Amino acid sequence: MSKQEKNLQRFWNFMLLYFYALIVPATIIGAIYRGDFPIQLVILAIGLPFMKKNHLAFLRKKHASV
Repeated sequence: MSKQEKNLQRFWNFMLLYFYALIVPATIIGAIYRGDFPIQLVILAIGLPFMKKNHLAFLRKKHASV
């Protein structure tokens, strides 16, 4: 694993933790008070792990061809 890949893996782990531990609960609490449904949050919550997987796979492929 390259140094860049390790750094990006650490970045993605931090982003997932930040998003699911802070952003999601805060948005849900805010949505309860406002009475609306945060569809953007649902889309992002589903898509974030796929973005991580695709980004790291692209990086591995890029470094494998060098």
